[in-house]
Amino acid sequence: MDRLRLLWIGAGLTLLIFVPAYCLTLSLGPAIPRDGTSLVVGRDFLNIWMYGRAAWQADPARYYDMPTYLAALGPVVGAGYPGQLWSYPPVALLIAAPFGLLPYLPALSLWTACGIVGFTVALRLWTRDWRIVALLLAAPAALIGLMSGQFALLAAAILLAVLRWRESRPWLAGGLVGLLLVNPQLALLIPLLFVATGNWRAFAAATLSSVTLAGVVALIWGIDIWHIYIATGIANQSLVLSDPDHLAGPFMPTLFMNLRVIGVPVPAASALQTALALLAAILVWLRFRQRPAPDDLRANLLFLACAVSATPYMLSYDTLALAAVAVLALAAGEGRIGPSLAFFLPLLQIVAGMAGLPGPGLIPILLALHLSGQQKNIVVN
Repeated sequence: MDRLRLLWIGAGLTLLIFVPAYCLTLSLGPAIPRDGTSLVVGRDFLNIWMYGRAAWQADPARYYDMPTYLAALGPVVGAGYPGQLWSYPPVALLIAAPFGLLPYLPALSLWTACGIVGFTVALRLWTRDWRIVALLLAAPAALIGLMSGQFALLAAAILLAVLRWRESRPWLAGGLVGLLLVNPQLALLIPLLFVATGNWRAFAAATLSSVTLAGVVALIWGIDIWHIYIATGIANQSLVLSDPDHLAGPFMPTLFMNLRVIGVPVPAASALQTALALLAAILVWLRFRQRPAPDDLRANLLFLACAVSATPYMLSYDTLALAAVAVLALAAGEGRIGPSLAFFLPLLQIVAGMAGLPGPGLIPILLALHLSGQQKNIVVN
């Protein structure tokens, strides 16, 4: 555990400072408690919960119209609540539906418990050392994901399971990929990995699960919900990227957002992000056509670093799977600097983003480039 001492110190300080500071800002007066930023406890879970409620209503697609959605929020959180985006793909309705049957706070508690349990179970596929599991539950990406009420822990669990089972249980691994339709940017390079390794069963399972989930959504709520999502939902989400005030800047460790924070125009930032995505795809192809073993931590770390680099839309909490494999690789003997930077990437991005400085968005691709030159494999202990 000596190799992880710096990470323990950083995670411990974050817990000791961040958690009490956040709790002290809570206002318990409203029906749903608010934090110091006037957002409800669970923050982004409010959207997931509203998806869950909408799943039991007629025509949930109407909420892709922002004024309609904000009007529906009014009776729940009161007038003047900070703007929310209804931008998840329609598959989110299936996942959120059970939570919409509960009041907000019990639903948030159940959602949080599911995330912690799912992430813990996925980590146990990789390590039996509970100290590593505890460290990763306290990782900056995990803490931000929990505070935000996000899909982050479940998404990380899915990614870790897919990477672990891609050869031994290809149908199950591929089937899990369909669940990432809720956050499709996390899965951009997974089909490339399956093709590069010749894992056609996993590729077929991923395709089948994705098409099946999309079809179930269309069967329940009509095919038009997908048309409306493509026309309006994706446009709603892109508002975050084109926002002239760069409000998401401190929370997106991507090259695109780093460039936007320093004033680079959208076309130029998009072009550079596209070039970076191409480089990430090439690195994944070159490494995985060699068919590394599923427990090859360097190969998996390279893949996840490239997955973060390949998209302009990646929140800090979405780097949790990268942090997990970085810690596993560090514990198994990988160099300290790259994995440590990956672990602390959310904090580095917050500090740099608030200061208007670029840089953290390049950490994942630099780590991937370093790993691409490593010939010796490291595997799970």
